Amino acid sequence: MLELAPFLDAIARADAPLEGKANGWQRNAVLAEFGNTCAFCSDPLDLSSPKSWTATSLVPAQLGGPSSVVENLVPSCRSCASRKGLRDVVSWSDWQAKADPDRVSLLLERRRGALLYAENHFTPLSRHSKRERLLAHLSARFDNPRFRVYAWSGVVDGGRVCLVGWSTRSGDALALSEALLALRLRDGAEVLAEGRTCLLRVPAGGFLGAVWKLIEAHGIVVPLDVPGDGPVDVDDWRECWRNLVIDPVSNHKRIPIAGVLALPHAPRVLSTNPDSVRRLAQLQVARREDRKAEAELRYREAVARKANYLERVKRGIEAPVPLDDFRAWADEVRHLGVEWAELCREAKTKKHMDYSEGIALSASGSHSPRLSLTQRNASLTNYNICLVVERSSGMPSQ
Repeated sequence: MLELAPFLDAIARADAPLEGKANGWQRNAVLAEFGNTCAFCSDPLDLSSPKSWTATSLVPAQLGGPSSVVENLVPSCRSCASRKGLRDVVSWSDWQAKADPDRVSLLLERRRGALLYAENHFTPLSRHSKRERLLAHLSARFDNPRFRVYAWSGVVDGGRVCLVGWSTRSGDALALSEALLALRLRDGAEVLAEGRTCLLRVPAGGFLGAVWKLIEAHGIVVPLDVPGDGPVDVDDWRECWRNLVIDPVSNHKRIPIAGVLALPHAPRVLSTNPDSVRRLAQLQVARREDRKAEAELRYREAVARKANYLERVKRGIEAPVPLDDFRAWADEVRHLGVEWAELCREAKTKKHMDYSEGIALSASGSHSPRLSLTQRNASLTNYNICLVVERSSGMPSQ
């Protein structure tokens, strides 16, 4: 039977308050930025009494908020700071309903900027993807209130055990309730403990998938410090949930806080969007044409150099090279010609296959776009013209 005490104790230890105090220059900076007023209620602050106001975190350090980033701090009167508590400002719905919309937009945008330099999980994107895609992926996470959960997987009594848990201090109650519901109904998790600390057992086969769904819902998933965890599947990119980064550049390069090697990313999935498929096909055609043009240029330049050499030797302007060197040179020119011929044949075959697929789709009565009679005639005409040009261009045969 699984002993719950070590896991509940580990959650209690990891859930200790982490909120720190702003230093002097941070307090002065936020005061100057907000004109010595409360960022939430806009009331003037009594600067003669330091205990009447505080520099409050938009995203608390308990939830992975960056304590060293001044954008995460705002001046607040004690009343507003008390009502906000240790929760993400985006989940403070009462304040958002009463405050000025411009002030709400300002603080939420400030929160987004601060979260870029907070503790964040990696995205599934490759380090070769565009930076805009990474920022858009992170922005979609930042739309949700941040919460903190704990996870553990290991072997107990010969069987694999996977656990997910949190406490009442782990963030917005609604976000945690939605996480509990999703884990039970979507992932088939079993509730082992409820109350101030919630602990669930997740099926081993769905553990990594459940963890990444929590991450995409803007959860910070922290490994529990309990002996016996592991083993880790190094071939599964999802195992990088154990690593965090604190800036978008490291997230893009997939380099964790403690490490120098880039971590793996999710397998690339080709898009089935018609526009994306069309653009990819056009890009492939353009690349084939570029390769064919480069091969033709190399071959024609080599033929011209060879012809010029023979003419200069014939006129007695240049001494002939040794026979073995000339044969090697001729073989090189012939190889360039064969390479050009193969690229032309490949382009011709691909064009013919595309045309045949279009005719087949038209005849099959599928929902794919059909080729009209005019389009079919135009395709045949272009195909025949291509054959004539290739035969008359001096292209060598293999």
